Amino acid sequence: MSKPHAALALPRHPVALEAPPALAEAAVSDVLEQQESEPNGLARMDPELRHQMVATAAYYIAEQRGFVPGHELADWMAAEAAVDASLQTAAGRA
Repeated sequence: MSKPHAALALPRHPVALEAPPALAEAAVSDVLEQQESEPNGLARMDPELRHQMVATAAYYIAEQRGFVPGHELADWMAAEAAVDASLQTAAGRA
């Protein structure tokens, strides 16, 4: 029996990544294009719509790193932070 390689071990705690703002902006734009939403409605964000935006941003983050497994939680956390920052910026422009 051979020993498992250390390189194959998954980290015990997810490492928080910072999503590039462009990814979050793209995710927000993609989801808003699918919705009939006005910019002044961003202050009263529907939780399901925000969830869609975060999921889209998390997908873009995972795509950027080649969908390597084991980083799903870190991707989601980075996507949430990036989408929230993007929504705050968009709400400030409205």
